[in-house]
Amino acid sequence: LAANGRYLNALAQVDDPTDAIRTLDRITTRKQIAPKRTAKAFNPVARDEVQIFRALLAGQHMIRGFSNPDIRQILKDSPHLNGISDPKRRSAKTTRILNRCHAHGLIAKIPHSRRWRVTKHGRITMSAAVQLRDVQFPVFHSMAAA
Repeated sequence: LAANGRYLNALAQVDDPTDAIRTLDRITTRKQIAPKRTAKAFNPVARDEVQIFRALLAGQHMIRGFSNPDIRQILKDSPHLNGISDPKRRSAKTTRILNRCHAHGLIAKIPHSRRWRVTKHGRITMSAAVQLRDVQFPVFHSMAAA
């Protein structure tokens, strides 16, 4: 009986990764946004996706949120907007990026404005994706190569 208690105490101290895995699965699968409409999944280690995450997590957006032109300015040299010269098409592409992030619950609209804010789920998920690409993956790669 005492051994069972010690075993349960040991299990209670083990980190449970199921919430993190569930969060990762939530953004890496296609999201149903309407009948016959889905939002593309994210690849949290892809360079292009992490550029979007960095743009949304930029510190200047913490107080007032961000708008389409704010994100467009940050992503102007990224592969997402690089080949598009028409300003209306650049704006439309940025809108599609924001709608995709909204479908996955990473950002939310600020009511009665043209601005967006990063949700708590979005802040946790996007920060983890940036951390995974920049810090964790190189460490794991070097360990596997050794």
